[in-house]
Amino acid sequence: MECTPLSTQIDHNELESITRRIAAGRYFRQLDEQVLEQMLRRGELVRCNPEEVIFQEGAEQAARMGVLLEGSLAVTSQESFLMRLDQTGDVIGEMSVLRPGPHSASVVAEVESRLVMFPNELFTAPEHSAEVSAIYLVFAHILAEKLRITTAQTRLQHGNRASDEVQPPKIGVVDSNPESLEQLLALVQDVWPRGQVSEISKEKLLEGDLTQRFDLILVDPLDGESDAEVVPAIEGCVLASEMILAVSRYCTEEGNREQLANLGVTSFLSKPFSEFDCRHLLSQLRVSYYRQRELEQVEHAADTDRLTGLANRRKLDEFIEALVTLYPERQEPFSLIIADVDNFKHYNDTHGHQMGDVVLATVSSVFKTRVRRGDLAARFGGEEFVMMLPKCNKANALRIGEKLRKAIADEDIPYQEQQPLGNLTATFGVATFPEDAESIEHLLKQADDCLYQGKESGRNVVIGANPI
Repeated sequence: MECTPLSTQIDHNELESITRRIAAGRYFRQLDEQVLEQMLRRGELVRCNPEEVIFQEGAEQAARMGVLLEGSLAVTSQESFLMRLDQTGDVIGEMSVLRPGPHSASVVAEVESRLVMFPNELFTAPEHSAEVSAIYLVFAHILAEKLRITTAQTRLQHGNRASDEVQPPKIGVVDSNPESLEQLLALVQDVWPRGQVSEISKEKLLEGDLTQRFDLILVDPLDGESDAEVVPAIEGCVLASEMILAVSRYCTEEGNREQLANLGVTSFLSKPFSEFDCRHLLSQLRVSYYRQRELEQVEHAADTDRLTGLANRRKLDEFIEALVTLYPERQEPFSLIIADVDNFKHYNDTHGHQMGDVVLATVSSVFKTRVRRGDLAARFGGEEFVMMLPKCNKANALRIGEKLRKAIADEDIPYQEQQPLGNLTATFGVATFPEDAESIEHLLKQADDCLYQGKESGRNVVIGANPI
């Protein structure tokens, strides 16, 4: 590596341009450029050649943090590719600052790359001191931004409404010994009578060719007397299951159990084993599984409108905030659709609130069945509904709105012929970010104004906002 200080007696001739480029990175956009420049003065400009190792997994190297300026870095662990960092402002090594010790992954330059590197001691705040350095403040800011962006990504990934029904657990058993396999299958079926228990082929596990996810896998990673397949077998289980119970002679030694735990194994049982010990471990894992499912049900209930089963306002607000948070990085438009059931008060007053609830449940089912993967349908209040459509431009949002409008009009709803329009319908307003609005409040207003225009023009229509 070729290292050059960014400031000695005088500043490096690239310091100003480096500051501007990094300031545009996803973790630095909200940071004052003067504070960032102060931090960069303490760093070194490092040039890496292709295939040059910056951090070595397992090595006790001095803790450092780096900020990518240009190039591409590969993050790997146990010879498996984890991610690629190729955006100016991407950060490496921050966990080594928080938790000194062997590196948990390797970082390798894929092409000629340049980074700004900082030693660990720069991030240490003096004990009992009321003052901290600019670099310490920037480090705290980086961690906060990474958490904010990661949280936003998680919220979008969980945007689809999951079923509130607890599904039967899926349990797989991997064992090359036919007698042991038969015994384990019988014990699992006895302890987990509602479980969907199946044998998993060792070959498919090693090839990563499993077609479904499991809640628990019981595995003997040994192949006869050889331990060559232990690591790949466990890695295959980690990719396919939430929990792993290793049942093997390999678990007898403490060092082996520590290795398995580091690979992601949940529990251990040495062979030969007593049926009591196996049942006891399976019972513990069963309790852990159902506790996790119950927690998910509580979280689901907190985010769900009870009448319609759609997302509630709390979940909607979180989802919108996540879209706005990620927009500067992704630069992907997203759209908002507001729908209002036409003449709902007339229906309620004429047929009663119970029948009004039937209408709301019917309309919500239209949204549920037509939501795309990654979209979010929510009850906005009363007879109003909102759909959030990530990665969706105005033209596509209008098409989706028209399909929803037609689907509601085609529904067979009791007494719909007694409505003022001769049918039970809904009106839609559509707006797209950033084409139609510069803030989420403006986006909501734009869509709501379109909804109002639709009501004024006769209802049962889809109106799109005019670009700003």
